[in-house]
Amino acid sequence: MKKTNYLALFFDLISETIAGAERSFLDLLSALVPYCVPVIPAYLTYYHTINEMQFPSWVAWTAAFVTESLGLASVATAIKFWKHNQRYKNGANRAPFWLAVGTYVFYLVIVLSVNVLLEEVTGKRSPAVIWSIGLFCLLSFPAAVLISIRAQHTEILAEVEERKEERRQAKDNERQSRAPASLRPAYNSDTKGEKLQEGMSDTETKFRK
Repeated sequence: MKKTNYLALFFDLISETIAGAERSFLDLLSALVPYCVPVIPAYLTYYHTINEMQFPSWVAWTAAFVTESLGLASVATAIKFWKHNQRYKNGANRAPFWLAVGTYVFYLVIVLSVNVLLEEVTGKRSPAVIWSIGLFCLLSFPAAVLISIRAQHTEILAEVEERKEERRQAKDNERQSRAPASLRPAYNSDTKGEKLQEGMSDTETKFRK
């Protein structure tokens, strides 16, 4: 007679619970962290705009927000256009991928000019620090890529489920069409109400007679 190891089952349950929590936690971090990354280059843009360019505080905050939003939007749009062009090879249906790439290049010129070029001109920091600032300014690119590919993956999964549902419905229709006539429903769902109404009318006529 086989004995059940309840202690092993207990530890297996704990292991599966921890593994599931880890997957959920990593998925949560993957969804949240890319949106937090642009805070660093946004702060650098705010700092240099308000201190080096002497802009008002509200203008500096606006510049930091719109600049990083431009970077995220341009990368996300470029990836979406690239995916679209992979699906549709016809020139009439192709999206302007390189225009979106050019928008991101324009964003890089702005960010590096404000945060790196001004540091070079003022000479307040060492070259190593300025180099690090420049690298921080490029963090928006991997963040935007992660956001975009996660959104694309979600859309792909939705399309896969939709195609599965369509194939399942097609198989059900084909199975019903191949069934013997005696096993098929006498009427479909569209005429069900009309048939019931006719039956009720015939019954009322019989009672009146």
